[in-house]
Amino acid sequence: MKKQLVTATLTLTLALGMAAVAGCASEAPKDDLNANVPAGAPPLMPESHAGRFEGLGAAGCYGCHGANEKANPMLSGSVALPEDHYASGQSGALELDPMHELCNTCHVQG
Repeated sequence: MKKQLVTATLTLTLALGMAAVAGCASEAPKDDLNANVPAGAPPLMPESHAGRFEGLGAAGCYGCHGANEKANPMLSGSVALPEDHYASGQSGALELDPMHELCNTCHVQG
């Protein structure tokens, strides 16, 4: 009797484990956060960026998305700031345009 109980428990555990794996495999891919953003509108910040602007300010955004002497955003895989976000309208300025220092005004949390 004990052997049958152990066998039944193992079978049930195996079946539940396989169902869990199948459930994960069939999970729908996450939607593109910016798929429904109209053309020309600023992209949304992903959930993973929650609180970053409040904690780091524009310098935090610029650190990953801006150009400077030590880094280029294309090297880290982040999206580069458009040229119009820089002083003088060119990334070579290596300085944000003051009108673009409130990043979360346009790029709201998605």
